[in-house]
Amino acid sequence: MARGIHRRLVSFLLVALVLGAGAGAAIHAGMAAGNVSIGLVCFGLALLWFVWPLAWMATMRIARPLRELADVASDLRTGHLQRREALPSGPGEVGEVGDALRGMADRVARQLHDQRALMASVSHELRSPLARARFLIEMVREGSAPETWQDDLQAEIDAMDGLVGDLLASSRIDFEAVAPVQLPAEDVARRALGIAGVDPSVLQLDDPGDVSADPTLMARALASLLDNARRHGGNVVTLGVRGREGRVRFFVEDDGPGFAPGDEERAFQPFWRAAGAKVRGEGLGLALVRQVAQAHQGEAGAENRREGGARVWIELPRER
Repeated sequence: MARGIHRRLVSFLLVALVLGAGAGAAIHAGMAAGNVSIGLVCFGLALLWFVWPLAWMATMRIARPLRELADVASDLRTGHLQRREALPSGPGEVGEVGDALRGMADRVARQLHDQRALMASVSHELRSPLARARFLIEMVREGSAPETWQDDLQAEIDAMDGLVGDLLASSRIDFEAVAPVQLPAEDVARRALGIAGVDPSVLQLDDPGDVSADPTLMARALASLLDNARRHGGNVVTLGVRGREGRVRFFVEDDGPGFAPGDEERAFQPFWRAAGAKVRGEGLGLALVRQVAQAHQGEAGAENRREGGARVWIELPRER
């Protein structure tokens, strides 16, 4: 079905055909009267007064939406994303290109907004460990530091390192720098146990097979699950790996108090802390876990265990 530029070209060609037929009839009439010069003059007049204006109009009508589209695209390239509202829309080729550019600009604007919000949150969260580290250093200088000041200072450094690592991982996901490869799911789980410093005896395997995952992001996501269970749930009871119907599920179980009603979903919000939580924490935590899952066309969730404690899981496809 003709539409857009195609429809305009067909319309102008039809008009040109009608005018050409009229001009041909005029030439034929002139030649039939025995005067070739009259026929040529008629043809020249038809060409001058009809064909040239028609061609000019056709060119302008076809080029105008393309020129407007190019102007807005140039503004978008220089960072004026608000100009995306001026992009043409609707049926036709130009409208389709405008809709595609608007969608791309909306996505860039959303990413920039999320990045600014994340940077603001990270800047705020970094102040706490930095302030505590500064306070410890002042106590050391005054000779009033506790005996555990070295361990306390190391804990603050680890907190800042984890926060920066979460930020870098989140940035990789936002800018689609994710490179899934086929990996043995068991190896991914064992690497995460080593990163988190958890006893390998908690690992339980059930037809793990392979999983399609970015090695760095997946190891960090699982290590975050293990660290979250250890800090907020008491002890890590199980790191399970279960393969089913083209999917692999990694789940971490703890023996803590579990989630309050409604907190199973709120726990995946960035920098969220449960009401009355006694253990402080910085970082994206479970929010990063869900980001990693979604970047791999997977999903993540949390639930309470029937026997007590919590279970948090991340599920990814076996193959890309």
